[in-house]
Parts: sequence; C-alpha cells; structure tokens
Amino acid sequence: MPFGIAYDIVCTLSRWCIYGFYREIRTVGYENVPKEGPVIVCSTHYNMIVDPAILANTFPHKRRLHLWAKNSLFGNKYFNIVLNSGGVVPVDRKTKNNKALFAATFEVLKHGEVVALFPEGTSHSQSRMLELKDGASWAALEYASLVSDLESESGDINKQSKIPEKAVIIPVGISYVQKSKYRSTVIASYGPPIHVETYLEDFKKDSRATVKRLTKHIEAEMEKLTINAQDWEISNAATMTRRLLFSNDKRVPLEDYVKITQSLVNFFTNTTSEEILSLKNNLNQYKTLLDELHLSDMDIARYENRSLTIPWALYTFSCEFVKFVVQLPFFLPGLCFHWPIYVLGILSAKYEIYEESKAQDKIALGLIWLMLAYTVLFFVIWTTMFYTPLGFMLAASAVFIFAWYHIALVDSHYDAFKELVSSFRLLAALCGGKGSSPRDNVENLVEKRYLCLRSLKKISEEYRSKSDDMRVVLEHCEREYTYEEKKLK
Repeated sequence: MPFGIAYDIVCTLSRWCIYGFYREIRTVGYENVPKEGPVIVCSTHYNMIVDPAILANTFPHKRRLHLWAKNSLFGNKYFNIVLNSGGVVPVDRKTKNNKALFAATFEVLKHGEVVALFPEGTSHSQSRMLELKDGASWAALEYASLVSDLESESGDINKQSKIPEKAVIIPVGISYVQKSKYRSTVIASYGPPIHVETYLEDFKKDSRATVKRLTKHIEAEMEKLTINAQDWEISNAATMTRRLLFSNDKRVPLEDYVKITQSLVNFFTNTTSEEILSLKNNLNQYKTLLDELHLSDMDIARYENRSLTIPWALYTFSCEFVKFVVQLPFFLPGLCFHWPIYVLGILSAKYEIYEESKAQDKIALGLIWLMLAYTVLFFVIWTTMFYTPLGFMLAASAVFIFAWYHIALVDSHYDAFKELVSSFRLLAALCGGKGSSPRDNVENLVEKRYLCLRSLKKISEEYRSKSDDMRVVLEHCEREYTYEEKKLK
C-alpha cells in the first residue's frame, strides 16, 4: 500500500517536535529488525501520541510504518484521503470475522510492509506494562495461516514465487527517563524477531488458546526491553539507588539504562530481608523529601560535605547567578522569541491531570506557537526585502539559522538555569531560620542521603556474591567510574 505526502509531512513535523523536546533519543537493537519483508511491530504505550512519533522516527532502516485505526474514521471522504495518504490501516472492530477484521492489514503485509500497533490497548502511567490484548497475535497467526494455505495449494515453483512472505513480530520497548520533562532522554529498544510458524499447527487445532500463548510470548519479550516493577515503591527505590550509585543519571549509558534499572527492581522485588525493606523505605522517604523541595539528588550531593550555612548558600547562589548572567546574552534573543513555549508548557503541565498526556500537550502547544511565530518572522523579514526572490531566500535562511542557533544553545543554558533555581531554593530554605520546616527538611535530606548511602554500601558488599542483579549493577557502576577516571587523566 503506497504512502502519500501526508505521511512525510506528519513524520517530518513529529521529528522536529520530539527532537526539539527531548535531549536525546537512543535506538537500541537496530540489528534485530529485518531490512525488508512483512513485519508486525508491537510497542509499549506510555506516552500517548509521542509513542508513535518515537516509533516512526527511530524505526531501523528508515522503513515506514502503517498504524491501525478504526474503520469509522474513514467515513468522511476528506479524512479518508488524509488517512490513506498517511498509510493508516482501517480495522473493523465490530465484525467477528477475523479475515474481515484484518483484511487491510493482510494487504499491507502481502506487500512486504510494516504494521505497527500498541497491544496494551491504551496509554498509561503504571509502574509496569499492562496485560496485552490479543489483536497482534490474531493478526500474525491468521496471516501466517493464510500464507501456509497458499503454500500448500501451490504445486509448482512459478506459483510459489508469487506467495507472500511470512511476517515476523518485532517487540519494542520505549523507555522514558522522565517522559514529560523537557530535555529528558528516551530509549527505543527493538527486540529479536518472533517467528510464529511454530504456533501454526496448534492454532489450527485450538486457535484461542494458541493466540493467548503467543500473546504471553510477545508480552515476555516486550518486558525484557522495558522497566517493570510491581508497585511504585519498588520503582522509586530502584530509581533512587541508581542515582546514588552513579551520582548522576547522565553517567548511566543509555543503552544500559533499562538493564541497570530493571536489575535494581528485581533486587528489591526478590530480596526481602529486613535491611532491604528498611533501605527501600528510606529511599522512598528521601525521594519524597526531594520532591517536596523540588531538589535533586545531585543538589544534595553537593551540599552534604559542607556546612549548611546561609553565607555558604548565598555564595553558591551568587556564583550560579553570575555564571548564568554571563552566558545569558548569547541565549537572550532565542529566549525572548521562544519564552511563550516554556510558559505554555508549565501551564499545560499544571492543569493536565494525566501524566501520560503532559508531554504531548507541551509538544502540541509548542508546535502551534512555533508555526505561528516563525511564519510571522519569515514574512516580516521578507517584507523588509520588498517580497523579492532574494528576500525570500534570505528570510528562509534567517529563520532556519535562528531556529538552529536556539536549539544548539538550549541544553547548556537550560542546565545552568536549573542549577540557579536549585541553589535559590536551598538558600530560601536555609533563610527560614533554625527550627523552621524548610530548613529542617534540607537537613533531613542530607541525613537521609547519608543513611541511604551507608546502608547501600553495606548491602552492596554483602549481596554482590548473593544476588546476580546487584552484581550486574555494581559491575556497570565500576566500569563507568573507571571510564570517567581515564577521561580525566
């Protein structure tokens, strides 16, 4: 099924959006995806419309993706043109006939193309994947059965050459370090292909049971590519342990981020001694205190070896302020032009109830503002050039260079701004005076961090030989610190 201009437009806009919002999007498992032939992609779904954007722009070998949509959306002739141009595949959810349900999907697969879907059924913000629905398994097995029937009916080689290839299932895990945070990072992990031929014989005998079994297989493969904790207490404890061990999430290689975090989740899940439970509780309390003061572990790490005095906090804030002000003139033109985006992002996050919708809201509002603002900027420049062809080229070049200039500088200045805000919050807390709640909380944070580190060091030494999960984490940690030390030398 051919793709039209709508796919290119949507894909290009979404690429600008996601790479403008996230600092880095890393693709892992590129080699697992076949360069050609029919593929059914099963991806996790934690972040609404951002997920298909990530999937379309990271899918290996620049292969294009067909997405499912209910067939009622194709009723309007104009909408029908746009959806077909975008490669969207209609699915009749009301029919009980699987061949009718997946008819359009089979046509896509016969052409050796890729169908992508999200078998969890809905976007969510749970601590683990939702139970998968069976649609992907039904489609894969029905199509495999169709191809198998064609093969058995075909007697000669010439006919066999016209038989479509069998489809493989590619599991995908999209992991967000902080999915709704500006300039955070994303990992798109592509797992080994799942071949469904081994299920065909059982499918012909008991289709429903076989479909359930394949769904469990897909779910297990997707879980290997993602972080799954049975509750948020375990998830938060694993996150805080990772930050304490590596000092900074930026020190964790993105290709190892999922493995390290999941190993810590497994450790807290499978090891239930009193000292582990105590550590988990302390880590959760530490995270809660950090969130209340809007501080990070890195902020407290800087302060724990110093006296928490107002003069020292004032000195720190002054240094960060001077550093920010010195850099600001280089960033100021872009900041003045783009500030509504940041304000709209803050407001949308404040009033959006669902965590999984915050990133798409920020991105959508930012896109609307940028399209309006850059269009106005282009025509203002072109107008000053009296609408000449040369003026058109200069206006287009100026807009492109201005956008590139802002993006090139945004990370360093955004980090400097966060440092400035953190140092101000600490100063404000300490200025509350002795015995006041904010200052007590800061001192509690320092004490809690020290307690967690001491307990974590003891447990790490004890369980290194007892727990494979802890050993994996510590080996990664030591490897990363050795690498950093070599770089410094």
